[in-house]
Amino acid sequence: MMRLILSSLLLTLVVPFAYAFEAPPNDGFVTDTAGVLTPEQEADLEEKLRIYREQTSNEIAILIVPSLQGEEIADVAVEIGRAWGIGDDDNNNGILLLMSYEDRAFFLATGYGLEGAIPDVVAKGIVETDILPHFREGRYYEGFIAGLEAIRKHVGGEYTAERYAVQEDGSWLVSLLLFSFFVFLQWGFAIMARTKSWWLGGVFGGALGVILTFIFSFWYSIPILVLLGLFLDYVVSKNYQSHAKTKWWAGGGWGPGGGGGGGRGGFGGFGGGSFGGGGAGGKW
Repeated sequence: MMRLILSSLLLTLVVPFAYAFEAPPNDGFVTDTAGVLTPEQEADLEEKLRIYREQTSNEIAILIVPSLQGEEIADVAVEIGRAWGIGDDDNNNGILLLMSYEDRAFFLATGYGLEGAIPDVVAKGIVETDILPHFREGRYYEGFIAGLEAIRKHVGGEYTAERYAVQEDGSWLVSLLLFSFFVFLQWGFAIMARTKSWWLGGVFGGALGVILTFIFSFWYSIPILVLLGLFLDYVVSKNYQSHAKTKWWAGGGWGPGGGGGGGRGGFGGFGGGSFGGGGAGGKW
């Protein structure tokens, strides 16, 4: 287990995270740039999400893209959630359902305000139990409907986390803690990428070293992680500007064009909510 933790930590640290995504434009709750949904299915989902916002103030958006061209879907989902401002700015009660069709990848991202109602373990259950089985049969509309229904019932208290079976030996908690830890690391790299100074990486690395020393007595990790943090902060800060010039969602070679179309009545834009990395995903 210790070797697995150390290997995962080193793998996370040596990959330079430079989040510089530019959100595709949206004119409604549903944005399908891959042509996966029929116009009737898209209109139906749009209407359901509009009514759900009116009834609860919660905002759920669906984004379908042909491919992410190698980008991590979890990172993209959080960036899109922030860029679109899904959820209102007081409650941060937004959710993004992101499908990358050619990558056969899906992610359910939760805004800060809904992480309590839909923690990561529940988000994983919704993805694996309610959504992906339909996707594996090519029934994408039905998968979205099932996922939205599960989200509605969890937020409303009709479903509980016990609905999704977890490992009884408690190892699911270890997995969840490790997942949360690495999400925190990625969040730290995202912050470093946007700053002009690169000393912050040394502070961040030193803090991780102190945590490892406290938990595992790895005192020698402090100077190593300080130096590694300084180096990675320098790399991601340099790469951020050049990476930002590329619109990952735009342009040819991605398959059939959008199911989007013209504006939709009753949308009016999202409310300015924020995301912090909560959620879960999977592949079909």
